[in-house]
Amino acid sequence: MLINQKKEETLKFLIFSMGNLHLAMGIDSVIRIIPLPQIHRSGDKLLGIATYEGREVLVIDLYKRIYGKESQISKGFLVIFAGRQSWYGITIASLPNVQDVPLSLLQPVPPEYRDRDTLGIASHMMQVSIRKSEQLQTVFLLDGELLLKMAS
Repeated sequence: MLINQKKEETLKFLIFSMGNLHLAMGIDSVIRIIPLPQIHRSGDKLLGIATYEGREVLVIDLYKRIYGKESQISKGFLVIFAGRQSWYGITIASLPNVQDVPLSLLQPVPPEYRDRDTLGIASHMMQVSIRKSEQLQTVFLLDGELLLKMAS
C-alpha cells in the first residue's frame, strides 16, 4: 500500500554568522562568494567599493550597520549579490553554509521589532540547526530590498 505524502516545499539559504548573530540570504540572489578583495572606503561610511571581474561592487558594511563599529576582518569573504542595477556585497568572516529550509519554519519578524532594532533589515526568522550536531539556532533572513536601501 502506497502512502501519498507531500514533500514539504523548501527554500535554499546562505547562512552565515556575524558577531553573535546568525543571518541568511536567499541563494537565488547570490552571484559569487570570493576571498575578501581590497575594499576602498573613505572615512566612516557604511559603503565601500570593490572590483570583481571588471565590475564595480558596492560593499555594504553590514557589521557596522548592526553593531555600530567596523569589523576587523582581514581575511574573509565577500558575498556578491545582484541588485536591480548593480552588484552589491557584504563581508563575512568565514564561509557560509547552504541549507534547504522548509517554508513552515519561516516566521515574519514582528513589525514592532523591525521598526525599533538594527535588525530592521531582517524580514523573517527561523529556528534551524546550522551544523548537524548543533542545537537549533535563531537565524534572521536579510531583506534584500532593505539592504539595497542602505546602499542608496
